[in-house]
Amino acid sequence: MMNKPSLLRLTHITIFIAMAALSLLANAKTLDERQWQVKSPNGKIEIRVRGNKALGLEYQIVHWHNEQEKVAVDWSKMGITSRYYDVNEQQLIPIDTDFSKDLTYFRGKRIRGKQTYSMVTGKRKENEVAYYQRSLNFKHDITNQILRVDFRALDTGAAFRYVLPNNGVLHHQLRAEITEFNIGTNAQHWGQPYDFITMYHPSYETEYVNVPAGTSTPEKLGTGWGFPSLFNTNGLWVLLHESGLGKQFHGSHLQPDAPNGVYKIAGPLAEEALGNGSIYPAGAGEWKMPWRSFAVSNDIGDIVESNLVYDLAEPSKIDDVKWIKPGAASWSWWSDHTSSTDIKSLKAFIVLADKMGWPYSLVDANWPDASETAMQDLVAYAKERKVGLLFWYNSGGPNNFIPEQPRNILHDRQSRRKEFKRISALGVKGIKVDFFQSDKQFVIEQYLSILEDAAEFKLLVVFHGCTIPRGWERTWPNLMTMEAVRGGEFYTFSEDIPYGLYAPKQNTILPFTRNVVGSMDYTPVAYTHRQSKRYTTFAHETALPIIFESGIQHLADTPDAFLKMPEVYKDYFWKLPTSWDETKFLAGAPGEEVIIARRKGKKWYVAGINGENEAKEWKVDFSKLINRGTEARLYTDSEEEKYFSLKLTIPKGKKMSITVQPFGGFVMVFKEPK
Repeated sequence: MMNKPSLLRLTHITIFIAMAALSLLANAKTLDERQWQVKSPNGKIEIRVRGNKALGLEYQIVHWHNEQEKVAVDWSKMGITSRYYDVNEQQLIPIDTDFSKDLTYFRGKRIRGKQTYSMVTGKRKENEVAYYQRSLNFKHDITNQILRVDFRALDTGAAFRYVLPNNGVLHHQLRAEITEFNIGTNAQHWGQPYDFITMYHPSYETEYVNVPAGTSTPEKLGTGWGFPSLFNTNGLWVLLHESGLGKQFHGSHLQPDAPNGVYKIAGPLAEEALGNGSIYPAGAGEWKMPWRSFAVSNDIGDIVESNLVYDLAEPSKIDDVKWIKPGAASWSWWSDHTSSTDIKSLKAFIVLADKMGWPYSLVDANWPDASETAMQDLVAYAKERKVGLLFWYNSGGPNNFIPEQPRNILHDRQSRRKEFKRISALGVKGIKVDFFQSDKQFVIEQYLSILEDAAEFKLLVVFHGCTIPRGWERTWPNLMTMEAVRGGEFYTFSEDIPYGLYAPKQNTILPFTRNVVGSMDYTPVAYTHRQSKRYTTFAHETALPIIFESGIQHLADTPDAFLKMPEVYKDYFWKLPTSWDETKFLAGAPGEEVIIARRKGKKWYVAGINGENEAKEWKVDFSKLINRGTEARLYTDSEEEKYFSLKLTIPKGKKMSITVQPFGGFVMVFKEPK
């Protein structure tokens, strides 16, 4: 028979439990009692956090320069509402936790971090990033649920993310995100309206507009503001975006209204993907949500050169990347939308790639209609010429209603892997996957599963009709590029879409916005006029493959356009690099002009484009180009010649005056130094 515990023993246990509880409570702090800060290693970026019992958590981002602080993002609300289910007599009872209020702080952690990583694609090959991080843990006073918020300050910007700690195998849902971005109204905004839902959208293909901060999305243009969004506020440049998006979350954007310049986070719309899939993401285990990121500087060049989206992304999941080769590609669809069903036309573009030293050619939609053995025949033909082929696939599945073929393969993992195994064995080098039309979680999971399976079978990947880049090129280096831009294909659509009118201005906004956050498949070089009239000059078009970064650069025009140009222009396009060891911003302003220098090996390429309808004289400073040569060839506009170029000698330390035509441009290729 068991002995009953003595009264003295019970008293000791009771006192011990009470003391432990008092100790925990003593360490817990109400939000009204605490503020936190974290500064970047160089001291330029500071994140401040404060709490209020009723109002919850708020953050502020400050930039320091010459011992003076400027507010980049003023005090802004933050928090999420999560849901889990309590099982009571086999009934699911939803338990919602509003982490925007009723919080108690109980533990924190400081981290000093440093990373080095290499990129296969992008603006800079070798990267080193240092940061300070502060993780704050909060308990909800009513539901006892735990929320961790990681705040990270880097030399080039700031970021934070929400984390639900490991709560077992059951999923939690995100019911709402309360994150705000208080830019204020004394600022300018360069933003891309989030697409309406149509047969082909949303796909981040609207034009960027410049409006005062706080302006609502124009009703005729979209249903919100997309990421990335650029702001000029208080003498600072701020680029809002997100990174580290995984399978357990959806893609986000900004709500259409921003009263008093306070922007709010938004998730995908319920009608996206034909209504399939939930708008409430769910995650299990330690649920890390995407980083809310802020590239911040008083110099717009730092924004253009920023790799913050990759600094925050998950490290590469591919150990051996030697098989991943960026490069230029010929592309038949731009000049003839039906060319992918004609073997003769496709072979002409394979020959073009061969003669121009480009490693790839793209076979676009409906290629199975060319013949039953189209893939095998084309791969064999291209192999003889040492040209690798990429083939187009429809992402649908249930997410779209677009009939282009092949479809109903890549949405299902079993059929997808079977197809990847088959085409890899044939010698196909990569795939272009199109028409995703949603940022819902199940579609994000499809993107990442495609990349994972393609990596196993050593296939390169291009996404079109897709979401915006969010750092995936670091995590999955076989991702060569993504569309998510109103690009060169719009020249081929109806004259009722006046793409040519606003393309010059757009081209000078994209290097400060869309192309900052990842490779951009704009499909440049449109010498030939199509349905929508082109207003850019030949030199402007010639400059675009340098201005725009894309791991695979699909060069749009025809074999005749490239093969009949003067030899000196062929020399420029011959084996044109598409991935870069270094990138330097030399001059420019969004919507007006931009001059960018990129280095491959020991060779520097400098390109500039004019987004305005007036001639300009630029004094270009090359002092940032370390170890450049002094001999160069200039490609620019001339009233007498369509293809104009000349050799130059530019001594070290000397600026050069370059005159460009309205909507014009130039390229300068420096000879490698001896």
